[in-house]
Amino acid sequence: MSIRFAEEGRQRVLAKAGALAGMEELPQEAETLLEAVVCGAAALCNREDIPEGMEWPLAILLSRALRDGTERPVTTVKRGDTQITYGPEELPARVLLSPFVRLGMPKGGCRCG
Repeated sequence: MSIRFAEEGRQRVLAKAGALAGMEELPQEAETLLEAVVCGAAALCNREDIPEGMEWPLAILLSRALRDGTERPVTTVKRGDTQITYGPEELPARVLLSPFVRLGMPKGGCRCG
């Protein structure tokens, strides 16, 4: 499945994410991380397109991935009785992307009438 951006949308998302992450120059993995973020967002929102309004939430998600990787950072580890504490979760992707969610058709289509 090919996900379509608005004209120049891909470049705008990369530029916004770089600015949010405080990076003047994006690392090589930025394109790969963008693909991962966009595919996840498109699947969550049941979309095959990325409208302009969705670019800022994607830039926020991409900047997090550039800054922290794809996992939340571990803040503490305790070995006896094994305890791992993760850093505070920022605004979840589903909240950022909720205005862009589309309902999908049931498999097999609608047999109304």
